[in-house]
Amino acid sequence: MSCSSRIRHCPTSLIAAASLVVCLCATDARAQELSDIPAAFVETGIGARPIGMAGAVTARPMGAESIFWNPAGLSGVEAHTELAATYGDQMGLIPYSALCGAVRMNGGYTLGVGLIHSGDEVLTETTALVGVSHAILTTPWLPSTHISAGASARTRWASFGNNAGTEGQVTGNAFGISFDVGILVPVTGSTAVAVRARDLVGSLKWNSSAGGAYEENVPVAVVFGFMVSPREAVSLELDLDKSLRQDNPDRLMVGAEVGILDVASLRGGYVRDLPPGELEEYTLGAGADIPVGGTTFSVDFAYVFGYLENTMRFSLRIAL
Repeated sequence: MSCSSRIRHCPTSLIAAASLVVCLCATDARAQELSDIPAAFVETGIGARPIGMAGAVTARPMGAESIFWNPAGLSGVEAHTELAATYGDQMGLIPYSALCGAVRMNGGYTLGVGLIHSGDEVLTETTALVGVSHAILTTPWLPSTHISAGASARTRWASFGNNAGTEGQVTGNAFGISFDVGILVPVTGSTAVAVRARDLVGSLKWNSSAGGAYEENVPVAVVFGFMVSPREAVSLELDLDKSLRQDNPDRLMVGAEVGILDVASLRGGYVRDLPPGELEEYTLGAGADIPVGGTTFSVDFAYVFGYLENTMRFSLRIAL
């Protein structure tokens, strides 16, 4: 299927240690004055296709994988049901898996769900998502298209220190919930814009065997996306991830996809902090669509040239 038709280390022990340090420091009476940066939850995304474009997909319906990137994009699911699975080793060390699905409903609604799991006994992270999108109205200047809106809720769980350890080992867990809302607007037959508000009313409640309970906020951000398809098999997108906190950098993402004979695709992307900071990454990706009867199987691959270590992602999507 063409691009235009289907309009985001260290060893595990070090990551766990860093998280535990944050937990211990937070036991101070000023726990509510934390930096509002969650100590865990890598959440690098669902789907090798969007990851291959550096996560610059806010204005592109990505099917079931939109549950993570922009819930409004769920309206772009073309089949009745779509399922997708992603797997990779973060930094080649930390298992990272994700599942998602979407179902088209009556009345222009699409329901989506997702699950992300990463880590091991030292530090385990799980995120669950559920969302819905709706083609809220026909685009007045483009009668054959719709403006889509969507919303999703995500819950986060973490557990650390469950490996066999020494006396006095710190253990604990965390739980939190937040919400995303988004809108996607076709501007012309080949361009679209979108806005997504991420982690609204988000917080994480931590419990540590060493320091007790405390709570920190999840930083809210607004993501603006612009997509253009200069040719039927070519699409480009630029996203700006705008943090609403001064101590969190903004982020610029650029992605591209080129379709080959309506069967395969090549992708690339670039992401960096604004102003220039620690994060700067390049991505490459490829995929192929394999129709079998009334079902389409899609295999996707992405490779991230990371600022700490390179990472691979594999995905399988099934459209029924």
